[in-house]
Amino acid sequence: MCRLCSALENSSYYSKMDAMVSEDQARIERSKSFVEKFPSIKNSILTSISFPPKIHKPLFEARNAYTLINNYFQNLLLDGNKQGAMFSHGSTRSLFFSGNYLVLFSKSTAQDAGVDFFGHYILFHFTKDEYEAKFDGANLSISVNCRKKAKNLLTGENEEHAIAFNFVHQPVEGRIMKKEEAMRSDYVKKIMGARAGGGDIFASADLEGYIITVPHFSPHPYLLQSGKEVGHDSNRHFQEHVLDYLLEHLSIQKK
Repeated sequence: MCRLCSALENSSYYSKMDAMVSEDQARIERSKSFVEKFPSIKNSILTSISFPPKIHKPLFEARNAYTLINNYFQNLLLDGNKQGAMFSHGSTRSLFFSGNYLVLFSKSTAQDAGVDFFGHYILFHFTKDEYEAKFDGANLSISVNCRKKAKNLLTGENEEHAIAFNFVHQPVEGRIMKKEEAMRSDYVKKIMGARAGGGDIFASADLEGYIITVPHFSPHPYLLQSGKEVGHDSNRHFQEHVLDYLLEHLSIQKK
């Protein structure tokens, strides 16, 4: 067990994750009543592992550069269809390690008449033969392109689905800036247009206190909140050591 996983055993992280799983179960039940109105969700609430899960592992989110609210997560394809990349309460696009498996945990939420439900919920595990990790001394990529057998959590049926992603972590040193600086960047102005000057376009800035200008993995918000409990004196310090954790579990040495 790595140092981070060991330290989490005495933190508040586990109870937060248990509460999240309970909330997800309730949201899945609510989602069943929205299938007729939003048929796309019928085949996108899936798990390849036992449910409900016990997620007592550190989650790291695959985020886009600048983590803009409408372009927050890196791309994920289910049966060739791009899954929502917007930030929303209860959403994530994370990877974690469990034993010899890499696990994808991606979910998006939506609301209709004040009731929230899942746009998608994907909890898939992958063997070492099903994913590829590459590290060139600076950039890390973790990719999957395969078919998985999974249980549809809305219908109870066993199905097979195609899943594909290529998540990237680029060096964050020198790529972290304050929100006010990021709002003036040409990239943000291009993507957000007239909204570029608004303070609510960066979904993670208020929690983390900074913006990262390259694609990257970040600690899940609940994990970040436990940063001091696991030995990090600041959010930024935790972020700067994400790569070390990922490489350790991938059995890749820094060059």
